[in-house]
Amino acid sequence: MDSIEKPTQPNAIDSWKQTVIAEHAQADRFRSDTPGGDHWNKLAHRFAPIDRESAFEDETLKALLKYVHPGDTVLDVGAGAGRLAVPLAERCKHVTAVEPSPAMRERMSEQAKAWGIDNLAIIASSWEEATVEASDIVICAHVVYTVREIGEFISKLAAAAKREVVLVVFEESAMANYFPLWEQVYGEKRIPLPTLPEVKNVLAEMGISFTLEKLPEWQSRPFSDADSAHEESMARLFMSPQSRYAINLDRALKQSLVRSGDGLRFHWAQPHRPWLVRWNT
Repeated sequence: MDSIEKPTQPNAIDSWKQTVIAEHAQADRFRSDTPGGDHWNKLAHRFAPIDRESAFEDETLKALLKYVHPGDTVLDVGAGAGRLAVPLAERCKHVTAVEPSPAMRERMSEQAKAWGIDNLAIIASSWEEATVEASDIVICAHVVYTVREIGEFISKLAAAAKREVVLVVFEESAMANYFPLWEQVYGEKRIPLPTLPEVKNVLAEMGISFTLEKLPEWQSRPFSDADSAHEESMARLFMSPQSRYAINLDRALKQSLVRSGDGLRFHWAQPHRPWLVRWNT
């Protein structure tokens, strides 16, 4: 059932912006990597479909396919490496994928080519700067967390949707499994970005009636080995090899990584808890 909830926090849109600013400022205080590059360069491989067969076992994709019809046009905002956009293109008329990261776009293009997909258009742009035609359904999965002007962002999503907008958001921070590592390395608690509770508050403040659908929990793919864990942790902590905190990271990883199947994961790792947030336009 659709619902308009009363915001549990006044000035939800402004509060969202202030949280994002504070989180970014904290990251910048400790950042030792080179700003301005493609942050996703070392991470894009984790966001592409593993293979054609397993792609359709993805619980988020299964949920989305309940609302995407064969004759639909779909707009995927912040499409990443195509985990959703590429398989969705097999099941609908056309997909437009908006993605600002060159590394992510390259992965998505490779996947589309490998699958023989020819009804996927990749737009090299942020959503704020993108110019696209309206689509039947607009999907935006795990993108809103870092958006400062969230009200404008959501209004543009709604304006681009002929029928429906679907957000995919986590109940807790997508980076929550790195928070203990951050504190061990940098000596202070990580500021969490907005997630599902704040999304609900913003939509309520905007007067948008929405439907919530809880999806099955899932674990991130384990690191393939210790070197992979180190490289990805450095990227997540915005750290260069020359950082004065590098020794703290080495020590923390030795104490926190445990064997998980054929790979490694943090011993404190918790599953992600995703939700669909849907509304008609």
